[in-house]
Amino acid sequence: MPFFYLNVLGDMNDGSLCVITQFVKGIEMDAYRVGLGKRATDIWPDDARIYMSKDQKGVKLSSLLGTTRNMLIARVDLRRLIEEHCKGVDIEYLPFSLYDHRKRLYSKDYSIINPIGTFDCLDPRKTNAVWDKEKPGRISLLRMPVLDRAKVAKAPELFRIPEAPTDLIFGPKLVEAISSAKLTNLRGAKLKFGDEV
Repeated sequence: MPFFYLNVLGDMNDGSLCVITQFVKGIEMDAYRVGLGKRATDIWPDDARIYMSKDQKGVKLSSLLGTTRNMLIARVDLRRLIEEHCKGVDIEYLPFSLYDHRKRLYSKDYSIINPIGTFDCLDPRKTNAVWDKEKPGRISLLRMPVLDRAKVAKAPELFRIPEAPTDLIFGPKLVEAISSAKLTNLRGAKLKFGDEV
């Protein structure tokens, strides 16, 4: 199984699916932390709540809740697989209660999965990206990562890209486990290695 580039939006062609556009009530200004792999445990409320927004009508729940906030939102089934395949990896599991459009409790089965830090993985010569001219080594726009085979030989099963930390990569064992478990609403792109491009 290959490495996969995760699309946290999920299946945008299915309007029945719940899509999250909000962050945890009361700490909205700190949403960037879980989008960039920075710790949020110290500010996480005991009664963390996310409300469905009125501009998103879908209410169908899935293994991955699509989001516009650069977060990985996982139901218990996906979280268990990540925990199983990412033992020893520095990851925050941040549970919250999901409330519907009428502010009624809808589910307590979800957590935001926040891999802390990044893992050097790109083949910069082959990666399809717009590189920042003012800050060398930084990506302005990542179109599609291309991996360096030697760098990812010891990669964890879930990690962020240093040059684009909002982007998440699933490793081969985790991809295989997710595929076997037939989890729902997981979308992504198979990644190539530099020696394949």
